[in-house]
Amino acid sequence: MSATARVQDEDRPAPCAEQDRERRFQPSRDALAAFLSAIQGWTSRHLYDPGLPVAYTRTTYLDTEGLDFLGTCHSGQAERLRLREYAGAAHLAEAPVLTGTRFLELKRNHGERRTKVRLSLTEPEARAILTGQPLPLEGAAARLLRQASLMPVRPWLTAWYRRTTLATVSCDVRITLDEGLVFAQPPDTPAAAAVAAPTRLVGRAPPATVVEVKWKRDTPSWLEQALWGLSSHETAASKFEQGMHALLDGARPTK
Repeated sequence: MSATARVQDEDRPAPCAEQDRERRFQPSRDALAAFLSAIQGWTSRHLYDPGLPVAYTRTTYLDTEGLDFLGTCHSGQAERLRLREYAGAAHLAEAPVLTGTRFLELKRNHGERRTKVRLSLTEPEARAILTGQPLPLEGAAARLLRQASLMPVRPWLTAWYRRTTLATVSCDVRITLDEGLVFAQPPDTPAAAAVAAPTRLVGRAPPATVVEVKWKRDTPSWLEQALWGLSSHETAASKFEQGMHALLDGARPTK
C-alpha cells in the first residue's frame, strides 16, 4: 500500500457499533393497515433521495464455505455479514438504478437486541468483495471482515426488495416496509448507475409485506401499543435464512 493510500485509509472514520432493538413481522393486510393508522401521528415517510422516491435495497450476503453464518440463525446469537447497496427510481414503472451508496455490515442479533457495525465502501472495495479479490490488509473493509468470527467468506446470495421507510423526527424509531422480496445469485458489479434489479433469480418470498421495527433505548408507549396488533404476525425468519433455503433447495437434485 502506498503512503498516500495509507493516509487516506487512516483518515476514514473507524466503524462503530450501533445498538438498538428490532422486531420483524409479516402481517395480514388488515393488521398492517391498523398498524400504519396507529403510528401515523408519530412517524412520517423518510426519503433518502427526493428525486428517486421509489427506493430499493440490494443486499448481498457473505458466508463461509461451510455456511457457518447460516448456522447461527437459531443459535440465539445470529450473525450476518452483508454488502448493502441502494437503488431508486422516479416511479414504479421506471427501472431502478444503483445510487452508488454502499456499506459493508456485520450484524448480530440476540433476541430483539441488535448490534450492527457499518462501514462505507468504495466501488473498488465492493467489487473486490463481490468477485473474491483480496482487499488491502490494512484497509478499513479488511479490518471489519476480520472482526467477523467466521472466516474466510464469499458472496452467496442477494436479496432485492422495494423499501418504504417511516421514522420519528429524531429517528429513534424507524419502521421499514419491504415488498416484492426476491432472491438471486450475487451480482457481478457494484457500479453506480448500473441497472440494479437482479436477473439470476433463485426464489421469491411470499407476497406479504415484511415490516421491521427498530428503536433505540426504551420502547415508547405509543409504539408498544401499536405493536400489540402485530404480535401474532411476528416472525423470526430473516431474509438471509429464507434466501439461503431457496438457494440450497434449488441446488439439490430432484428424485
